[in-house]
Amino acid sequence: MSTPQEREEATVAGNEIFKLASGKNKDAARYLHMYSRVWRVLDDVYDGDHPITVGDIVEIIEYLFVEIPSNRFFIHHRDKLISQHITAYNAWMASNRWSEGNLEQRISSHVWRGDYQAVIGLVALLTQGIDHMKVVDQKVRNTFGIMGEGFNINNLGE
Repeated sequence: MSTPQEREEATVAGNEIFKLASGKNKDAARYLHMYSRVWRVLDDVYDGDHPITVGDIVEIIEYLFVEIPSNRFFIHHRDKLISQHITAYNAWMASNRWSEGNLEQRISSHVWRGDYQAVIGLVALLTQGIDHMKVVDQKVRNTFGIMGEGFNINNLGE
């Protein structure tokens, strides 16, 4: 669980990385913003650790049903992005299932829960090529670590 200040700092850092990943492609940057917001709200709903408003739910419904499907970047790269959505969703669900398991399962859970961030590197690849993807991917990992927040294996004791 993160504090409001940590969430704000993560939002600012994320927006900077989205700009780096998308370059001059404003549709790609908008897609990353919406994708990230959807994941944040869904995770908050699932975990029940932050208050969610009706406005939050309406916002992500609009993103999922209207804005993302009509986003030019998404339309152009739909096949690649949807496969990433499926993989991220599957890893996130596995992460939630294993979060209370034995030590090995909890470690895997912490690794898998950040899989949704791989789409940022994919956007960098699609907008600016493989070399830029490598730069952006490293920036994401340096900024957010294994799970989007500080990871300490010592906190996973049995």
